Amino acid sequence: MSNNLNLLLDMADREYRGHTFNGQSLMETLRPLTAAEAADRNTVEGYSAWDNLLHCVFFKYVVVRHLGASGPCDPYPWKEGSFPPIPDISDEAWKKALDYSDLVHSTFLAAVRNLDEGRLGEPFPAWDCTLGEALIWIPPHDAYHVAQVRSMGLARFKKPRKPVTEGF
Repeated sequence: MSNNLNLLLDMADREYRGHTFNGQSLMETLRPLTAAEAADRNTVEGYSAWDNLLHCVFFKYVVVRHLGASGPCDPYPWKEGSFPPIPDISDEAWKKALDYSDLVHSTFLAAVRNLDEGRLGEPFPAWDCTLGEALIWIPPHDAYHVAQVRSMGLARFKKPRKPVTEGF
């Protein structure tokens, strides 16, 4: 595997569950939320943090399915689409959504790790781009939705952060 794919995998994992130069990762942002906080749509844009999670999961799942690696993630548990309805907003359903997201992310990483790099230029019809373009979009997509969740107005994120005094 090339350094480019190694860098992509590293960035994808950092934006999803690591700590990044952009701030908190998707899971660092979402895991502390209660189901009620995650489902709250009384936000600036009218989306919930839960909506954002399912949105990110779906697009990563589409890539995994295209790569022929979706077996561990099938059947897809929600209506396929960008922001599907969330039929159950219980604590158990939130935990299952987070766990399923982890499964899709791990499957994505494994599929990219095993990818023949000759496929990067192949068409990715779902998004009218190449597979390579789809792959490099995934990490910033997670990062974008972290910023969206953190700025949507949830009470948990209105607390001031401790100032950074070292390193910069």
